[in-house]
Amino acid sequence: MVNKQAIYQKTLKGSEAIANRQSGIAPKLRSLLIMVDGKRTQAELTVMAAALGDPERLSELEAEGLVEPFFVEDRTLPAALEPAAQQTETEVPQRVANLAQAQRFSSHLLEHTVGPMAEPLCIKIEKASNLADFVDVIKRAREIVREVRGSAEAERFIAQIEAQMPVG
Repeated sequence: MVNKQAIYQKTLKGSEAIANRQSGIAPKLRSLLIMVDGKRTQAELTVMAAALGDPERLSELEAEGLVEPFFVEDRTLPAALEPAAQQTETEVPQRVANLAQAQRFSSHLLEHTVGPMAEPLCIKIEKASNLADFVDVIKRAREIVREVRGSAEAERFIAQIEAQMPVG
């Protein structure tokens, strides 16, 4: 059963397809891919796809691995993405097991914190091949958050990332 409240986001492959105009994606499909912003529900995107002439386009993007459902819970963020100030002291986020999970978490958090303008940096976060590269990109992300949302938000951002750093 399709969950019309599922929120969709671009995958790394989808973000790269947007960055590369010669990716071979049909124009209408590319237009819908651009509209996938990590905030719109499956229902909203289906309406947009219908306006482009084919309500099944979202399924096509998902089948090609360009988009994926992000979270489902009636437009609330997963606890791990809630701003640190809203978490209670007893809610300690689980540490992730590997770099890939930390990258994914960080990328989602950055996009949620800053918005679509963070997409190029999110791609760099997800492409970091080792922990040192990842940390370098996260430092740049903190500066972006500081510029856009202020110092306090930048420190909350870093605290949440540090809580998700790989164990071991």
